Amino acid sequence: MTTERERLDADIAALDGLPLFVAYNANVDGIVRVDDDLEAFLERPSEPGDRLPPDPLDSRRNLAAAIAHTMAAGRGDEIAMTGAFAAALEAELSPDAQQMGGQTGIMTNLVSSLGAAPIAYTYLLSERQVSLFDRPDRVQYPLVEGGTVRLVPLAEAVNTDRTKINWVFEFRTGDELFGVRATDDSRFIAASRPPEFDLSAGALDAAVDQVGARVDGALLAGYHNLTPAHVDGDYAGRLRHARDVIRGLRAGGDVDVHVEYAVTHDDDLRASIYEWILPEADVIGADTHELSLLADDAGLDVVPARPTEETPFNPDEILAHYQILSALRAELGVDCIRLHVMEYHLAVMESYHPPDAVRRGLEFAAINAATKAARGDITAPADLETGLTYDPSAKGREAVERLADHVGASTEGGQLATPTVVACPNRVVEDPAGTVGIGDIVSASSFAIETAVANDRDGDR
Repeated sequence: MTTERERLDADIAALDGLPLFVAYNANVDGIVRVDDDLEAFLERPSEPGDRLPPDPLDSRRNLAAAIAHTMAAGRGDEIAMTGAFAAALEAELSPDAQQMGGQTGIMTNLVSSLGAAPIAYTYLLSERQVSLFDRPDRVQYPLVEGGTVRLVPLAEAVNTDRTKINWVFEFRTGDELFGVRATDDSRFIAASRPPEFDLSAGALDAAVDQVGARVDGALLAGYHNLTPAHVDGDYAGRLRHARDVIRGLRAGGDVDVHVEYAVTHDDDLRASIYEWILPEADVIGADTHELSLLADDAGLDVVPARPTEETPFNPDEILAHYQILSALRAELGVDCIRLHVMEYHLAVMESYHPPDAVRRGLEFAAINAATKAARGDITAPADLETGLTYDPSAKGREAVERLADHVGASTEGGQLATPTVVACPNRVVEDPAGTVGIGDIVSASSFAIETAVANDRDGDR
């Protein structure tokens, strides 16, 4: 029987040189721990923990309200800032640490560190941003000259002195801010929205089929970065353009497209993403908060609340997740929707890759998630040995078995793999080094393996 280490080695080998397109949002994350110093910097909101402030954030008081609400809810959240407030934070607040941020930046760093060969595009590429790529030698950037795409090293593609900065406020269970106690380990993101982030990539949009001809898959994200300032009227025109770019990418070849969903509290933007972008995906990645927003937009029943100390994990929640994912997949007409939660990973699909390819992806994602949580970063394939030291979650296995009973299937090694549903226990790190980007790590690693296996890069294992 193949050992876990042998399976991991096979997965890493399958990723060697895998060509992927990754776009659109990369930034620098300023990491700030929620503590007494932060409380002293902020201003006390009138009702801490009770409700979200208006979007966009424009003051220290509103920022405090947003962080406190997220702590009380026990799940990650994100709200945009006004340009003026973003500039004020950059001038007045010192981060505890800085790291690569943005879904595109995080996913590019991961796949390049694991040996893949990404072509990455983002709007603002400063020298400061380039310095945060772990393996810039493995990443190429698409420049267009005379209608022809030329791939260049990142250092040759620097196009600005400005850097997009997001602020990530991390907290652990029991941390307090203005009397509000965190019910789980998570984070709140105060996001900047530079005017360049309008989902128009200039000459690249018309030539994107040339990128499609060079890659096997695409990891796309950042659609939630749009603001009313980016559009003339409503969002539909801009997102129709973004839809046409996805179609152009596919015109160049047989390209699988993964869209990584992200939280936005702009109802009109969410509705437009739902209408114009999500149906174009082969696979959509989401967490439970994002799934609850999708379900609300689709008029489905509310997703169960995330477990906290007060509401412990219930294995039956996987049944509700399965039902909602199934309804969403059918409504959107996509091949697959993948959900990552603390205790398990779940994919609901139709006419997607073979179940074993998806199972391999979810199994590999669990190792990557544990590695990221334990180490804080993944910079080389050898780092994944850390993830193997964490056992698959017993609670997650129980949930997967509950789902298997529900669909009339059997599990093998605690995993479920049928033509329409695949589930795998996660590997849980009780005291994570950080929580930012784990969902992006899960989505990128699982999609990369699915794509590699579907292209038979390593044969059967």
